[in-house]
Amino acid sequence: MNYHLCKDVMCNDARRKAFNELAVKTFQLSFENWYQAGYWEETNMPYTLFDNEKAVANVSANRMELIWRGKRRRYIQLGTVMTDGAYRNQGLSRFLMDEIMKDWENQCDSIFLFANKTVLDFYPKFGFKREKQYQYSTRVNKALGLRRKMDMSCLQDREMLKKYYTKSNPFSSLQVVNNYSLLMFYCSSFMKDCLYYIPQYDAVVIAEQKGSMLHCFDIFCDDGKNLNDIICSATPEGTKEVVLGFTPKNGLNYEVKPVDDSDNALFVLKSKENIFEGQKLIFPEMFHT
Repeated sequence: MNYHLCKDVMCNDARRKAFNELAVKTFQLSFENWYQAGYWEETNMPYTLFDNEKAVANVSANRMELIWRGKRRRYIQLGTVMTDGAYRNQGLSRFLMDEIMKDWENQCDSIFLFANKTVLDFYPKFGFKREKQYQYSTRVNKALGLRRKMDMSCLQDREMLKKYYTKSNPFSSLQVVNNYSLLMFYCSSFMKDCLYYIPQYDAVVIAEQKGSMLHCFDIFCDDGKNLNDIICSATPEGTKEVVLGFTPKNGLNYEVKPVDDSDNALFVLKSKENIFEGQKLIFPEMFHT
């Protein structure tokens, strides 16, 4: 193989530019604004193959700290898997997967990823098992809409989000902590119009309205509060249903359905722990890579 493997692409201007060019070509997505805003951290580790100065393939390993049943777990989530069309069918993704496994398989509690429908047969070759996820939803009896929309162009609101994220989500049975970097990948771009402050309960809610349904991705506040009270306050008039992007600790009065994962399937490395097996969990949606 006559390619050069780079594991510190984000710290080099020319290599980062080439990496972003491949990402735009593959996903119509650039990481440059996120990087320039200071949100990138070393927990995000692209493994990038170069043909001279051109980035031709990548798999990123993202170190994550999770809390599950009161214990902190060290996980690796793989993402940003891409290969330039002219370089496919050469085993480049396989090479990168092998490199990541050599570096991290014995350094973490688990490795997982989300795969689209075009590569569902690829990851089992590396010992990954497909797992079902489950989503929780509830009918809304009282929509109050007592919320203030946060402005991510405002430094004060960005600082508020950062402060409240450190409180974590006390209602979620599976929490991603100490990952403000990834949170801001979404909240500084795709989800910047989906953040709300609920003064009555001193909580920050990330939610998106879709017709008569509110998709509540995450909630950050102090412990000891009531999830349904916060949801009612975050829900505008006319909303009939709330769907959660996390697994509630108390699932009573929630309808539970398997997630349609035909284009976003969860795979977990079989040789490591698997908290998803038989637990009816959903990985927090704000922290997919």
